[in-house]
Amino acid sequence: MASRDGVVGVFLCVTPADGIVDWLDPFLRRLDVTVFGALFPEVIYDGENRSHGAVVCGLLSEPHVTTIPELSAPDRDYAAHLDAELPLEGYETAFVFADAYSANIQQCIESLFRTYGVELNYIGGGAGALEMEQRPCLFTNEGVIEDSAVLAAIEAPMTLGVKHGWREIAGPFRVTDTDGTTLWGLDGRPAFSVYRSVVEGHTETELTAADFFETAKAYPFGVARLDGEQIVRDPFEVTEGDGLNCFGNIPEGEFVHILEGEPESLINAARDAGREAREPDTPAEGLFFFDCISRVLYLEDQFERELSAVEVDDTSMVGALTIGEIANDGYGHLDYYNKTAVIGAVEDI
Repeated sequence: MASRDGVVGVFLCVTPADGIVDWLDPFLRRLDVTVFGALFPEVIYDGENRSHGAVVCGLLSEPHVTTIPELSAPDRDYAAHLDAELPLEGYETAFVFADAYSANIQQCIESLFRTYGVELNYIGGGAGALEMEQRPCLFTNEGVIEDSAVLAAIEAPMTLGVKHGWREIAGPFRVTDTDGTTLWGLDGRPAFSVYRSVVEGHTETELTAADFFETAKAYPFGVARLDGEQIVRDPFEVTEGDGLNCFGNIPEGEFVHILEGEPESLINAARDAGREAREPDTPAEGLFFFDCISRVLYLEDQFERELSAVEVDDTSMVGALTIGEIANDGYGHLDYYNKTAVIGAVEDI
């Protein structure tokens, strides 16, 4: 791809495989074009989600790539790091990928938005494998790195659609104790105790810490906000002391609902996101689709219906199944989502 006429940048999505990082790291360092991307649980290509392989996308304009390191370091000043970079004048869109197992993704994203604001549209997601273990997963010309975020700005404009389709079944509950991505208290009670009583009452099945994720994947949290859909937070693990580890922060003092999805509501939401991204008067040459891997785990065989709902005849579509999604949703703010369909339509890349 890098040797093709006109290609001056490469966007790369790769699925986990034994030895892939050891092979890719020196290969990326040798490339003579700018490269960025990440490792994800699955990739999207040609209307299918695939658990093996790579998607390679050649770019006709050179991306401006910035690496934001040490995403788990305490008291890290991300804004100062971003201010030290060159201004992104003339750029319209930024791909943003972050190590999904880093502690401070939310703080980094907030700093990113404070630095560049609405001058850019943002699209991307959390990178890594599903083994709940941090490992090198982000790609640049420096090789394969971990505990970082990668920002790749391109000149092409992109329109976005962001929808999830999950619906409230209980709440609101006030977040009374939290520490980063660990939720400890709801309404003054242990978070797992509150969550378990709601889910068990709704499903009439026992919810235990040992098989927590099998049930929890269908019952995420929704963080209330003034406009647009709630921001979904995915609890994935019970901690000692009856806390809940989530992908993404839930700040203390916020109000949350417990949500439930059904196949039709999720598929229709993805369809709406696709329509929102494709402006009527702007022909789309390509679609970038970043969808949550937990939607695949929930929908199972029906996930192909979600892909079909977004796909457009004669329009190429590539992307990845991410561990959390990153986008601005049309209301001017940049967020880190879970269980959400994010679609970008681009006229020329």
